[in-house]
Amino acid sequence: MISVIVPVYKTEQYLRRCVDSILNQTYPDFELLLVDDGSPDNCPRICDEYADRDPRVKVIHKENGGLVSARNAGILAAQGDYICYVDSDDWADENMLQFVHDKLAESPVPLDMVLFAAHDVFEDHTGETVNRVPEGYYDRERLEKEIFPRLIVDDRNGLNAGCIQAHTWDKACKRELQLQCYTRDERIRVFTDVPMTYECLLNCQNIYVCNEHLYYYNRTNEGSIRAKSKENLLTKSFYYMTDYMQQHMRGVSPAIDRQLNELPASLIIRTGKWRAGSDPSFREAVRHIKEALQESGLLSLVSVRGLPAAPKIVILLFKLRLYSLGMLLCAMKARTARRKQDGSAL
Repeated sequence: MISVIVPVYKTEQYLRRCVDSILNQTYPDFELLLVDDGSPDNCPRICDEYADRDPRVKVIHKENGGLVSARNAGILAAQGDYICYVDSDDWADENMLQFVHDKLAESPVPLDMVLFAAHDVFEDHTGETVNRVPEGYYDRERLEKEIFPRLIVDDRNGLNAGCIQAHTWDKACKRELQLQCYTRDERIRVFTDVPMTYECLLNCQNIYVCNEHLYYYNRTNEGSIRAKSKENLLTKSFYYMTDYMQQHMRGVSPAIDRQLNELPASLIIRTGKWRAGSDPSFREAVRHIKEALQESGLLSLVSVRGLPAAPKIVILLFKLRLYSLGMLLCAMKARTARRKQDGSAL
């Protein structure tokens, strides 16, 4: 009934924990697809060892093509009615698949997706990643009314993350929907979950959302793609991601069109704020933002029309190549955010 896809690349020290957590599930009716994306370490051998020991494990060895390419290979090979994902440096709660199965079985209507929550595992503590919408069943009407208006970007107070996080690993999705919406542009190497997750959600008729913590998200692996790209959001890969989303998701609704324009603006401003707070001097921050904007081309995907007032000014200044003025506003925003954070800590 369920296919679990694990893309594998240079995670030798974490891989056995990941695979064991899946094979030890309380729900046994699944296939596990280990997609070796040309990993240069011992990961390919470890994958083959598990396949030799357990008939539920299938291994796909391929040339390195990135995370999108590895996920796609798994999707095209999967046989289950639903697909779950586990990153190879993370691990699953032993009841994850049983919970997914039960929600699918007890639902009054066929579900396209089941969304759950995760534990954030740091070196010295564990936090939580939860959904930002009420738990329960959502049909198409409720999705369009309550989720789609702030799915990708929440612009009620600045340009903030949307109400549904774009991770693939805290969701079970119908395989037919994945085959329809998997990301075709394999040049996307960062935020790889984002295009497919949101395109799937925009094509859903019924979903179930809950905050059961069924996944362990490893925040200690500093070698992961997500760790390396967490702040500098101005690379060509982000251009590919945003352009792909705009091409494939425009026209669903005016609210989604607005968010697809706000997304690259939010990436630009977030990087500006980070540069203002981390570079050794303001001059260095200006130089970095100028070079990054020119390299990525992300500004070309943003229209100032329709942006909230404050982000509109920053983006307009960058479009006019007034980088120092734009970065001055980013620096002011960064200082304000730090003051608020310090105040809340007190």
